[in-house]
Amino acid sequence: MRGNAVATERLEQPDARQHHLIEALQIWTYAIPGVRNASLPPFTGRPNPLVIGDSVVASVCSPGAICVLDKNSGRLQWSHKLDAFGGSCVIHADGKIYAKSSRTLYCLDATSGHQDWTFSPSLTSRESIYSSATFHRGRVLIGDRAGMFHCLDALSGERMWAHKISTGRNNQVNSTAAIHDEMAVIGCNDALVAAYDVLTGVAVWKQSIDGPCTTEILTHAGKVFATTRGSVYTLDAATGEILFRKRWQHREVRSMTMCRDAVVAVLRPEATGSSRTWNQAHTEPLQMVAFSGDSELFHEETAEFIVGIRFDGDSGLIYESRLDGLGIVDPSTGERLHNIHSEVEPVGYGLVDVDAGGIYAMDGSSVYRLRRPLNEP
Repeated sequence: MRGNAVATERLEQPDARQHHLIEALQIWTYAIPGVRNASLPPFTGRPNPLVIGDSVVASVCSPGAICVLDKNSGRLQWSHKLDAFGGSCVIHADGKIYAKSSRTLYCLDATSGHQDWTFSPSLTSRESIYSSATFHRGRVLIGDRAGMFHCLDALSGERMWAHKISTGRNNQVNSTAAIHDEMAVIGCNDALVAAYDVLTGVAVWKQSIDGPCTTEILTHAGKVFATTRGSVYTLDAATGEILFRKRWQHREVRSMTMCRDAVVAVLRPEATGSSRTWNQAHTEPLQMVAFSGDSELFHEETAEFIVGIRFDGDSGLIYESRLDGLGIVDPSTGERLHNIHSEVEPVGYGLVDVDAGGIYAMDGSSVYRLRRPLNEP
């Protein structure tokens, strides 16, 4: 629930060319009924909510639900209750929405909300899925906390194949897969990245890295990009060979996005494993860094409280989601062009979606359509 304006007055807003109030940019607002916490911090670069045609699809964390709104009015079109906490994103393909809770993957008709099928890797009531789904050529791929990587038929939900990536002690598959040609590339907690043929399930390659890979795998121009707590790896997509590894002293990778041919990452102070004190680590600013191979393009201090960033190819800008607001960033310099924040207590924002008509955002209790600020380059 939103608080009063006093808390926000104590927060120093980040530097930006222009500052805007969310309340002044709002075109419509949908307050989610019975919500406890709508926005889950992202573990992928996918937006939540997601614009699909004339609809806006929001995956609500608690209580778990999928809400679909009219893009122009914000009116609720349909909703679907989930059996546990909702995930941080949905995907859309061939008229279907693939959404997840922490226990179950759902296939829903995008127009009506009709449930076509569900898939639960475990028969228990425990949380079994932290991975998000990936779609490719009529197949849906997702990992589970028992260490399995599943490939399902998109029409029926029938399992086509499944593999245990590792037999190690901590082999959970919490990463989200990417597609390169006809291969699905996935990471696991046992310090491995692996590639499988989507059609047959045959393992193509496996590569050891320096720690758990729990976030979304990215691919671009024949390369795979995978993160651990302190590193970003560039792998050859065909062979898994390590081409380049990027590390920063006393820094951890908080979020990452592909921006054309460059990687842009948000770095936070290292929390443990250092001789520095807790206070030292938590008073140092976050940093935003862009690089291509071994060439660093920029390295700048950035805003506090960033939960995720994503690059929007149509506008050519990076959209920053924070606990205390949103930012629009120039990907060539790291400069924040616009800071968007609320008059009331910070509530946390998911990754936004953008189209010609506006910015679509969700905080802890509501979904918004916002006007895009003027004077974007």
